Amino acid sequence: MMHYSATQNAFYPSEMQADYIAAGTWPDDAVNVDDETFQIFGLGEPPAGMTRGSDSAGQPCWQPSPAEPIGSVAARQRALIESALSATLAAGMPYTLPDGTDDVIQTRPDEDEANLLGLAIEARDLRAAGETGAVMSLRARSNTVYALTPEQMIALTDAAKAFKQRLLAKSWELKDAVSAAMEAGDREAIETVTWEE
Repeated sequence: MMHYSATQNAFYPSEMQADYIAAGTWPDDAVNVDDETFQIFGLGEPPAGMTRGSDSAGQPCWQPSPAEPIGSVAARQRALIESALSATLAAGMPYTLPDGTDDVIQTRPDEDEANLLGLAIEARDLRAAGETGAVMSLRARSNTVYALTPEQMIALTDAAKAFKQRLLAKSWELKDAVSAAMEAGDREAIETVTWEE
């Protein structure tokens, strides 16, 4: 036999009642429940959107799950936006190389950003020294190495910088929309703020 406590929203084996009482942990509102009730509410899975609670008689029952706090909804949406930003940067920037080939320039923040910055600095130094030949190399996502002039490399690295800035601006705009919806208490509006290309 089992007992159920509405205040604890928990079941207690009747045969352990003396132990609970000795420990001072037996709830004052514990009521007897039959085996069928325990099977349903103690061992069973709640229906979708429901959670175990208690009725006015202190018996277990299924109740609608409480709504997720709006701050949690907003935090989840911000995390999804951040994840989408990272995934888009990891996917790279589609780019048409000077020879007309379409490829992808890698723009991962940790792995590629420093490399692109170094190439931009080197290209500017070479241009300042008067170099105009295709003396610079760039390995794209396809693993193809392209020979570029300093001017072409500057154009490419400027495009990569603009690509990242555009994505960052998009993420900030979306996060601001989440914040505005949260301040307005509009849960549905928060959930509609998503990263879409």
